[in-house]
Amino acid sequence: MFKYIFLILFFVFVQVLYGQPESSGMLRRFSERAPVKTNGGYLFWGDVLFFHEWHIQKNINFNSYRLIDGNAIQRAFGTFDECKSRLDEIRNESKLQNMSGAVLIVVHGFGSSGHRTKKLATWFREQKIYDHVINFTYPSTTQPIIEHSRMLDSVVRNLSDDVRRIDFVAHSLGCIVVRRYLSGVLDDKWIAAENPVAVRDKFTPDTRIGRFVMLGPPNHGSELAAKLIGNNRVIRTVTGTTGDELGLRWDETKKKLGIPKCEFAIIAGGCGNNKGFSRLIKGDDDGVVSVEGTKLAGAAEWALFYMDHDDLLQTEVIFEYTLDFLKKGTFKLGNRE
Repeated sequence: MFKYIFLILFFVFVQVLYGQPESSGMLRRFSERAPVKTNGGYLFWGDVLFFHEWHIQKNINFNSYRLIDGNAIQRAFGTFDECKSRLDEIRNESKLQNMSGAVLIVVHGFGSSGHRTKKLATWFREQKIYDHVINFTYPSTTQPIIEHSRMLDSVVRNLSDDVRRIDFVAHSLGCIVVRRYLSGVLDDKWIAAENPVAVRDKFTPDTRIGRFVMLGPPNHGSELAAKLIGNNRVIRTVTGTTGDELGLRWDETKKKLGIPKCEFAIIAGGCGNNKGFSRLIKGDDDGVVSVEGTKLAGAAEWALFYMDHDDLLQTEVIFEYTLDFLKKGTFKLGNRE
């Protein structure tokens, strides 16, 4: 009996906590008095605005938002406007200036979060090349690719006009998210156009965008996703729509992806032979993505390193190659095949 009462009370609490933000005034004031430690977003929260170490996240299941600080502590909850208003108060209290100069946006891959790209983001901050490094988080398994890209678009649109340059570094699925963002027409109305590809190709991305480095990108879909996920209902409940879009529905997905109009480079992992790390993938691979599958026409640089998919996010030589390209548009150390 008590178990059922507890479950009912818990359900009511969740509904209040994540319900309609229009009635969030009392909860918002409570969250400001009693800050809550979060995991920074993973399954249901994604970033939509950054201001220095502060960021506003959106909950994908409810029309609600939260403001969290650089330590992932929730400082406000409610509508976007409520969170933005609280951020403006903090900005004025702390006398924070507009973000300006050059910004690097780091984008993680499938099934992970900003925690996975923290080492890379921290390394770039230590180089002091960029005025700001944004470690973007999105719920990679619980919404489709276009929604990931809409969140990224919101982050870019909410950057101050004082920001003069925006570069990207993305890993795995993150590369596809950035490509979808750079392909524009995020409302998908172009699908109904007589020539949707022509509509997509006419799109002009933010003029501040400079260069883009892809790490282990599944630029031709994921053979592994197609084989492991397939039509298995149990696995698909975990991998979500994005898993389908990378696997069995790739032919549909690729129609929405253009070639980036900015300068871009690709770094792939593999064994340098015809076997690779995985027996499930044809030819050389990094254990998740085939080497051939990383390639994309128009790339200014392409390099192959003997390492697996995750090592691309943990190895300093990869960071150095990435930085070289972002600064100069080339891999000064030369390709390693």
